[in-house]
Parts: sequence; C-alpha cells; structure tokens
Amino acid sequence: MNKIILSVSLITLMLFFYNAFAEDVTIEVSHNSLEPASVSISSGDSVTFHNKVEMPGGHSIVAEDASFSSPDMAKDESWSHTFTEAGTYHYHIKQHPDAKGEVVVK
Repeated sequence: MNKIILSVSLITLMLFFYNAFAEDVTIEVSHNSLEPASVSISSGDSVTFHNKVEMPGGHSIVAEDASFSSPDMAKDESWSHTFTEAGTYHYHIKQHPDAKGEVVVK
C-alpha cells in the first residue's frame, strides 16, 4: 500500500513540475498575417493564437495535417494548443489560406 501511495505521489509531483516549467508562446493573428509566423518550442509548451482584428465570423487556425484546429475567434479572443510531440507543424488561417506559419517542437 505504501508503494502505491509513493508511486502516485511521485507521478503527481512530476506532472506538477512538468506543467510548472512549460512555456506559452503567443502568435498574433491579423488579416493575412501571423506574427511571428514561425516559433520554436519544447515538447509540452503551448502556443496561444490571439486574434487582433475584426473579421466577420472570426479567424480560425488550421493545421495542414489536421492535427489541430481552433474555433472561430472574434477580435481579442484567443485559443491555445499544447504540443506534446516533437516535429514541425504547418498551419494557416482558415479564412486566409495564404497566411501560413509553423511551430517547431523540439
């Protein structure tokens, strides 16, 4: 019984420290642009997409490989995604397909 309690305690502590050191990077979404368009993060970090402009129906972010997508965001709304696996994730603004970006996860 003590081993189970110790194991659960250690797992809880590891998750706490994992989340405590995770970072959050913000990308600003505008008409036909993303700033910055490319970011590098570590596995477990989050990227927050913040819509800075008015757009009828809002702006949404879509991964090229369909691994993530945001809801439509009105002006000053944000949406976050946590990246847990290493790789390069290409995405674009759904309403402006030529506005592309990438998240590199190490």
